[in-house]
Amino acid sequence: MRNYPGRKLALASCAATAVCVGGLTCPAGAQSIEELRTSVDELNQKIRILERKSEIEKEASAEKSKTAPSISAGPGGFSFRSADTNFVLKLRGYLQADSRWFVDDHIDANDTFLLRRVRPIFEGTVFEKYDFRVMLDFGSGANSSAANNGFLQDAYLNARFLPEFQLKFGKFKEPVGLERLQSGANLLFVERAYPTQLLPNRDAGVQLHGELFSGALNYAAGIFNGVADGGSGDFETADDEKDVAARLFVHPFRNTSIDGLKGLGLGIAGTFGNQEGALRSFVSPGQQRFFAYRTSTATNAPNVEGDGDHSRLTPQGYYYWGPFGIFGEYAISGQDVRQVNGGAGAGATAELRHTAWQVAVSYVLTGEENSWRGITPRRPFNPASGGWGAWELTARYSELDLDDDTFPIFANPDTSASAARSWSIGVNWHLNRNVKFNVNYAQTDYEGGNLNPITANKEHVILTRAQVSF
Repeated sequence: MRNYPGRKLALASCAATAVCVGGLTCPAGAQSIEELRTSVDELNQKIRILERKSEIEKEASAEKSKTAPSISAGPGGFSFRSADTNFVLKLRGYLQADSRWFVDDHIDANDTFLLRRVRPIFEGTVFEKYDFRVMLDFGSGANSSAANNGFLQDAYLNARFLPEFQLKFGKFKEPVGLERLQSGANLLFVERAYPTQLLPNRDAGVQLHGELFSGALNYAAGIFNGVADGGSGDFETADDEKDVAARLFVHPFRNTSIDGLKGLGLGIAGTFGNQEGALRSFVSPGQQRFFAYRTSTATNAPNVEGDGDHSRLTPQGYYYWGPFGIFGEYAISGQDVRQVNGGAGAGATAELRHTAWQVAVSYVLTGEENSWRGITPRRPFNPASGGWGAWELTARYSELDLDDDTFPIFANPDTSASAARSWSIGVNWHLNRNVKFNVNYAQTDYEGGNLNPITANKEHVILTRAQVSF
């Protein structure tokens, strides 16, 4: 634009000259050229003004973009973010619509459709390094209780001072069980296996955690109220004691050039504390109760409670390579119990040691990378473009063995099984990152409990799930 005045003056001069040369009247050539020069100067001034206005508008737009918040939506949920990214609010969640179909009618259980999990999630960041998460659950069976363990699943603040040094406060999963730590939206099977029932779920407390050596080593250690095996809570109602929980998990080859071993992860975790109060029962893959401690509110009837030391230990690991994946864990739960009411064995105590283990394998038929964190289809389901999502085959074997000393004082051998062994197979169809269908078949054999219709025979159950997560 800087050459415009000279060019316009030259054109004006040429035009004036052409007029005179052409024999047209030109009474004051010099004056006409001067008038043209003046007009060109005025035009040039207007152009400079317009150019400056455009520059001001661009500067204002750039400055506004630096301070204006952004809104986005995608497979990862809905996000509201400040321009400097120091403040973020994410709206996420997942819904699981399940069904259970019992092949044998002798089991006292109903075939049913149910909403297994309905979980809205609110996550965010304030002042860059302080993350928060609130997750609720309105699924079937979720209810209010003295421990508030139904509706409120997660509610915590995580201070990310450094990747190696982070502090978490509130209610969240204790850093113990491998399958428990896996998101409910990424489960390989519809229901978790037996080791998870011996390990804590969510609890209120404070935890120090982080990762070292570029993610090759993860650690966590915390102090929590303490919950029963498989239990949750965010309010202590039984005693003043607290549990210590810790976990180390290492990926020994993550930062090496050995591609075939980068997906290997090994860990060990455990808890130690003192627990008093009610104990939980155990359930089958079909969610049928096959074991329960003796309980009663009557004065002369037996009632068993936790009453002393409670420790857990769980070695764990997984391995993923291309479409193949395998993971497993072993759980030991040792607990002091007491028969606190009357009846047979009144006042008896024991240290019971229960064990459980599982091994689960999976293979992605469509070739996607397998992962503990879930699968992303390379070609999302869209028949018009030839996309059919990702297809995954699964198999699992799991056992739970109860301490022989549990019977007959602390549990009834006629109605509670002393062991359960389950195998399952399944097909998972990942239509895209957000939609998944599961179909499982599970068979369970029991030892003991011969007078209980649930445990007197094998359990054969078909489980299905339709899931949307974002």
